[in-house]
Amino acid sequence: MNRTELKPFSECRVLIVDDEPMSRMLLESILMPVFQCDTAQSGKDAILYCADKLPDLVLLDMNMPDTDGLDVCRALKANSATADIPVIFVTSTLDIESENACWEVGASDFVMKPVNASTLTHRIKTHVLNKLRTEFLETMTYHDQLTGQYNRMYLTKEIPLLIKQVARDNGSVGAIMIDIDFFKLFNDTYGHLEGDQCLSRVAQLVSSVMKRPKDAVIRFGGEEFLVILPYIDSAGAKLLAQELVEVVQKAEIPHAHGIGNKVSISVGYAVWQANKVAQAGLEALIEEADVKLFEAKEQGRNQVMG
Repeated sequence: MNRTELKPFSECRVLIVDDEPMSRMLLESILMPVFQCDTAQSGKDAILYCADKLPDLVLLDMNMPDTDGLDVCRALKANSATADIPVIFVTSTLDIESENACWEVGASDFVMKPVNASTLTHRIKTHVLNKLRTEFLETMTYHDQLTGQYNRMYLTKEIPLLIKQVARDNGSVGAIMIDIDFFKLFNDTYGHLEGDQCLSRVAQLVSSVMKRPKDAVIRFGGEEFLVILPYIDSAGAKLLAQELVEVVQKAEIPHAHGIGNKVSISVGYAVWQANKVAQAGLEALIEEADVKLFEAKEQGRNQVMG
């Protein structure tokens, strides 16, 4: 993999966690020429920081008075949002029992005090690079290369896990199906390169409406997009669907054969209890939303049915 495809080290953020001010200053002075650095003086501060900022790596003192390093690492690995952040322990003593404890809580590595500046920097580079490569591969696997939105692989592999979580919480799940009106005529009129730009623009507009982190915009195929909305009711799904139609209208993308000479979308939605989705299959929920999309197109397009 080419390094130029990844975020440079100068943009990578390392959190240094140590209750000793001099230790924090020393580690920061070593790493600042290569990485962006932030510091935390307690385990509790580190956990809060990671949940908010999601650093690329945590350099963690093993022995701290409030919450020791093992407990901090354990807490980070237990949270799905922070579980993939590499943790390197810094310790002054490391017997076999302590070494095993580091691995058991999910640490990526450890270094001994007093630290060797070159060794520390190179170890951090290695673990950050591995993280960046993994993230890049996940992006390539789960994202549509044209629009940047999720793809059918994500729908197949990851969305069922989300449905199970919502079902455990007795929540509901919404599906919104979107079709760009008269898109074949758009391609025939302006060419496929302009068509690709239109797809990308509509995808950006759809994504801009979704404000919650677990809402997923998926390129379903061709000019169709699917939005999966966990923890939503019918009123909320309808509101979002209407907003989608409006935001594409307001963008005023020219389309000589479109409604009002502009690009528009037709939208269908459906909302089910997640337990029902888990039993009947995600395909059944999507099919209902797709039927509503067909009705929206039959009724004249540029509208919502649900």
